[in-house]
Order: sequence, then structure tokens, then C-alpha cells
Amino acid sequence: MAAEIFEDYFEHTNTDYPIGVYYIDFSGMFMERVRPQWHDEMEIDLVREGQAVFTVGEEEVLVPAGAAIWINQNRLHSIRPANTEKCVILSTLFHPSYLFEDGSFLSAKYFSPLIMNTDFTHVVLDRSDAYGRRGLECVDAILDANLKKEYGYELETKGMLCRLWLQLLEKDAFAQRQVAVRALLDEERVKNAILFIQERYRDAITLDHIAESIHVSKSECCRCFKRTTKEAPFDHLLIYRVFESARRMQRADASADSIQTLSRAVGFHNASYYNKIFKKYMGCTPTQYREIIKKSHRDALNPYGISLARL
Repeated sequence: MAAEIFEDYFEHTNTDYPIGVYYIDFSGMFMERVRPQWHDEMEIDLVREGQAVFTVGEEEVLVPAGAAIWINQNRLHSIRPANTEKCVILSTLFHPSYLFEDGSFLSAKYFSPLIMNTDFTHVVLDRSDAYGRRGLECVDAILDANLKKEYGYELETKGMLCRLWLQLLEKDAFAQRQVAVRALLDEERVKNAILFIQERYRDAITLDHIAESIHVSKSECCRCFKRTTKEAPFDHLLIYRVFESARRMQRADASADSIQTLSRAVGFHNASYYNKIFKKYMGCTPTQYREIIKKSHRDALNPYGISLARL
């Protein structure tokens, strides 16, 4: 995982069965989107309702209902609904170690070629062609097995994931996509800048500080963020501060006892400005949000929605 601490939400942190399946209804998500992130897990997202836009690196991919996307581990990505219609995703995350033992013959033959290929960022599975339908059969079977949890579902899941993995290698679906060196450099810079923001958001950091943390000029820092996340670096900082304040209210943290204390704890040194920014991104004031979360599910800030294990 990246530096962001979400382990308390993850069902797939169980090392015996490192797989989690999540229900994402964007209407209940923070800012109705999955914010830019990356992690050690592979991710397979099936769009159940509506249409979703996946930003993977610098590429935006529209995935309609019934289709799915496989995202490689440690690739910077974000998700948002394509329009105002209801959008629901079923997301499967798994660690490759569940399929391949480190250092084994199978790992060297089948795991490394996929993971080490920098051109493999993502693959879309669509029901309009035979290849996509075959892959989606596996995705559907994985979701069904993990929802019902009948005897042997772990083995069935592992078998379906192996079939999917082999399908990617057989088609070499990512061979035709060449990721520019600049795009890879942008992604690494933005990931490091995001880590810097997550570590220093409480401080009075500026665009200069963010740019300095990745050793580029302010203008180049802005260009990297725009190309990769479609947002400005300082906007990302503000959004993260708002998210952190919302999370502290969710958890009834001591720093959230008063709006004044909370605003200072997350890097806003002016309570009125904090209220203004919070309302800009959340559509309500911090005080109103405090009332809302009393009635909402604790997973509202989970970047992966609600685990099917809890439904």
C-alpha cells in the first residue's frame, strides 16, 4: 500500500486469503469518486451500473456497465462516474503472492513477465468480443464465489484468477500499448508528491514545497499533476486536508471536538477558510457533515467502498 492508512478498512489484509471484494456506490463515496492512489494489490473493477471513467497514469478510460478493467499493481489511478447517473462498481483486490510463491518456477515464468512490463498499466474486458466475454466469465465467477462463500470458494477464486492471468499472457493484451518514458516519470513524481502531501499536510506547505519535494519547478510540478491526476497539486493538498478532517470526524478523534481545533489539526489555520473549502468539496459545512455521519455507514471514506463481507 501507499503511505495512506486504510488498513482498518481492508478485508484483504488477511495474509491467508489476501483477497477483498468491495461494493462501490459513488453516491456514498467521499466527493463521489475514488481519489488518486496506488497499492501492491492487483485490481479488477466490474462496472455494475452506469459508466465509470478510470484515469490510469495519463490515460482516461470509459468503462460501461457490464465491462471490467484490470489495473496493474502500483499504478497510479483514480475513478469517477462518467455522468450524474447512478454508478456502482464491484471491485476485487488481490495480492499476486496468493497465486505465485516468491522465487518459484511459476513466478519466474508467469508472474515476472506481466509485472515487469512497464507497458502493462491496464486491460479492459468488454462483452462485445470473445476475449472480453471469456475474461468476464472469470470475473463474474470470482464475485459470485466471494459473495456466497460456499465451501471451497477460496480455491475457486484462485483458479479463476489463474485463468485470467493466463488469458492476459496469452493475448499479450498490453504489448501494443507503449507507455511513454515521460508518462512513467510523471507518475513517479506525482506519487512522491502525494506521499509528501500526506506526510506534511498539517504544515503550512505551499506549491514551492511540493515542487521542491520532487526536484522540479513549480510549473513542471503543475503540468505533471494535470497530466496524471487531472487536478492541480495545491487542489490535491486541499482535498486531502478536507478528507483527513472528514475522517477524523468519522472516527470521533479528539482533534474533531471543535471546528477551530479540527481546522488547525489538518493544516487550515483559518476556520472560516476551512469552512469555505470544506463546503466547496463536500457540499455542506463541517458542522452539517458531523450530523450526516451520525446516520451514515462507517465505510463512507473507504477508498474501496464497502466490503461484501459486511453487506
